[in-house]
Amino acid sequence: MQNLSLTNVLFQGLLGFVVTIGFGILFNVPRKVLPWTGIVGAIGHLLRYGLRQLGASNELGTAAGALAIGLIGYSQAVRFNLPRLIFTVVGIISMIPGIPAYETMLYFSAGDIPSGLNNLVRAGLQTGAIALGLGTARLLTETEWLRND
Repeated sequence: MQNLSLTNVLFQGLLGFVVTIGFGILFNVPRKVLPWTGIVGAIGHLLRYGLRQLGASNELGTAAGALAIGLIGYSQAVRFNLPRLIFTVVGIISMIPGIPAYETMLYFSAGDIPSGLNNLVRAGLQTGAIALGLGTARLLTETEWLRND
C-alpha cells in the first residue's frame, strides 16, 4: 500500500470529479445531471486509483473502474431517463491512456522502437481494459439479448 491515505483518496476523488465535469461541459451534458456525471467519473477513477495503490495492474484497475462507470452510469441513465452515453463517455475520459500514446509517438520519432512498442502495447491494453469494463457493464444491464423471441 503506497499512498492510500485519506487525503490522497479525497484529492483523487476531487480530481476525477472535476475532470468529468469539465468534459461534461465540453460535451454539452445537461446541467441538471452534471454533478451526477462527476460522481460517476469520480467513483470509477477512485476504484482504479485504489486498486493501483493496492498493487493491482493498471489494466485491472482500469477494467474495474470502467465496469463501475458502466454500471453506475446505466443506473443514472435510467433514473434521469437519458442515454447512458451521457454518463459513461464523460466518466471514462480520465482513464484514456493519453500519456502512453503520446510517449509512443515520441519514442518512435526518436528512433527508439523497443520503447515505442512497449508504450504502444501499454496503451492498447489500457484501451482494451476500458472496452472490457464498459462492454461487460452493457452485457449485464442490457437484457434484450436474453430474450428468445
